[in-house]
Amino acid sequence: MRPRKYTVFFTLCVLCLAFDAWVYGALAREPVVGPALVTSARASAPLLHSYIVVGAPITGYLGASTGQAIADAAYADAYPAITALPAAAAGLLFSQSHGPLRGILVVLYWAVPVLLALGLLAWLLRSRQANLMGRNRS
Repeated sequence: MRPRKYTVFFTLCVLCLAFDAWVYGALAREPVVGPALVTSARASAPLLHSYIVVGAPITGYLGASTGQAIADAAYADAYPAITALPAAAAGLLFSQSHGPLRGILVVLYWAVPVLLALGLLAWLLRSRQANLMGRNRS
């Protein structure tokens, strides 16, 4: 039995959400840029803020050191700009960084809403069993 398209989209969405929540939740615990990022995300980046809120218990359970290492590899170039201008930390996180993992994390950042929309669309347009002959009512 082959998997349905919507189950594949929803599974990928949940996996990307868990990874994003873990990485950005760990980044929020970073002592240098974490408080500025949380405040800025709450004010101007609702998707990033939702990843941080969902990621808080995940980083508490899994630990934040590996997530912070991944975030540091991607966004370490932006940390001086974030400490200089903490009000725009959410925007500076994505615009001022050029780390080796930045491209992958940006794709995964936007993959969750896209996969969710594709999953909902595939679920709405799924094939259903057709009953060509109704019941005999005699």
